[in-house]
Amino acid sequence: MIALLQYLHRCFMRSYRYGAPSFIYLAILILIYSSAPNPVMGSYAFSSSLLFVAAAAIGCLVMDVEAANQEMATLLHARSLVRLSGAKLLYAWIFASALGLFAVIYPALLGRLERFPYMEELGMASLYHISLAGLGVSLAGWFTVKLFESRLYAVLILCTWLALAFGAGGIGNALPEGWSWMTYILPPLQLTLHALTFYDELGTGGKWLPVGAALVYAAISAALLLWTLHRRRLDYPGE
Repeated sequence: MIALLQYLHRCFMRSYRYGAPSFIYLAILILIYSSAPNPVMGSYAFSSSLLFVAAAAIGCLVMDVEAANQEMATLLHARSLVRLSGAKLLYAWIFASALGLFAVIYPALLGRLERFPYMEELGMASLYHISLAGLGVSLAGWFTVKLFESRLYAVLILCTWLALAFGAGGIGNALPEGWSWMTYILPPLQLTLHALTFYDELGTGGKWLPVGAALVYAAISAALLLWTLHRRRLDYPGE
């Protein structure tokens, strides 16, 4: 798996596909923190929500980073499209998590926040960013060209799903009584944003719930995606 991750890293770096989402994400952070001071956890709420979108873009780019002929050669070594796709999801999560950790450390070290964060705040903010990175990547994996022939439709549906995640709270309030449970189908982004916004008012359980919800949702999404790829007989035929 390590060798496969290293190979995917080389492919992603040589493709320069990482440039657009990474540059836009970092540029927005630098622009936002060009003025100071900024609230500690409120700033992390913004950067984590931005990372959720950036991670989805990175996930899409990593899943289809190889050309068809190149991917066939990779499959001969990986011996499974499921294994290869799982490695791509993992690599995209690692890459996006690195951007998230930068968003946590950068404003703290440069004094762009109203005060230096406590160690607990730095640790929880890092976990929130990492969990939302995994959530964004797991959703993006579904919109690979292996499942969507039209790249345009895939991007439009992914953007719609991300927008629904941001609007889950309003959607829940707009639904008729007894139908609010439908919002649980949506990615639990709002839990993290609420926890970061009202961090000082929450107990231990309320602070950890968003991390667990995001990771469980991401794990289920990734597992269902890999199962779907296997059921569609896209797996390596020699396995």
